[in-house]
Amino acid sequence: MACNMVLSSSKVMSCGKVGQRRVSAAAPLAGVRRSAMRASSARPLPRPPAATPTPAVPSQYVSGGDGDPVMAAFQQQQEHAARPSAAEEARTVLDQGTHGVLCTLSSAADTKGFPASSVVEFACDGSGRPFFSTSTLSAHTQDMVADGRVSLTVKSPNFQGMDCGRLTLQGVVEQVPEADKPRLREIFLKKYPSAFYVDFGDFKWFRMTTIKAARFNGGFGRAPKLTVDEYLAAKPDPVYPFSRPVCGHMNADHLEDGKAMIKHYCGLDVDAFTMLDLDRLGINCSVKRNGQTFKLRLPFPHPVEDRKAIKDAIVEMTKKAKGAAAMNARTPGGTI
Repeated sequence: MACNMVLSSSKVMSCGKVGQRRVSAAAPLAGVRRSAMRASSARPLPRPPAATPTPAVPSQYVSGGDGDPVMAAFQQQQEHAARPSAAEEARTVLDQGTHGVLCTLSSAADTKGFPASSVVEFACDGSGRPFFSTSTLSAHTQDMVADGRVSLTVKSPNFQGMDCGRLTLQGVVEQVPEADKPRLREIFLKKYPSAFYVDFGDFKWFRMTTIKAARFNGGFGRAPKLTVDEYLAAKPDPVYPFSRPVCGHMNADHLEDGKAMIKHYCGLDVDAFTMLDLDRLGINCSVKRNGQTFKLRLPFPHPVEDRKAIKDAIVEMTKKAKGAAAMNARTPGGTI
């Protein structure tokens, strides 16, 4: 009988050699497969995606101190701590802020009508209305000439995050009349002594003559409703400008005194203490307690109106805090 022929990938083989050839060809292939399986089993399995962390809400933000009686008492004390009105804080932010985000309505052909934001220098005319000096080469100047509807957002000088103050004014700007330019120029150069460029021929002066809305946010849980009339009737805080030198001195040389004052007036033992800024009614501080960092209000015993009064109030508070601490040390379990 004629021998059947089997076609191999490399050559034609006789039927008598088929079995042998198949075995010899399959053996190394099986070895390769086993090696691949061993290599595959050696690879680490992919890890399941990590769950999105859910941060714990600090006890100072939970009603009743999240079961901590000391924190609950602190919350009650802070609720009644003296502080300026929202309108006064808003006026202070505008008065002391140095740069803001000016949002205009774009006049460019490709983005016409879309919001366009720029960081600008600004000053306040004394009535709560901001004004600017901007170059005609800038897009926001061209926008304001075409459409005076704008907003200005300013953050507090000590802004560190979303628990700090910021103000947004919405309104209409107009070019400043020639008769008003000398006075506004003097105010602007007092705030920005190096702004020589305002005298260049391509610079124009604009003022927000109409304020349609004033939105102030003092930080977490402090976004009160504020009317334009309330904002315009308020005055900037008289002693806020002394915040930097006074707070810098206290933070550098009197940390333990600060902790003692917080213990005496706010009822908290804190691990760390930093004065942030101050006003005529008290001091805003950042403290660390039990691994949590948060802000608190340390009221003055009475309003202060100048730098000497600030010093006198802090000295008075320090003496009372130290005296109470000494008394408690002599009276086991005592708290004054």
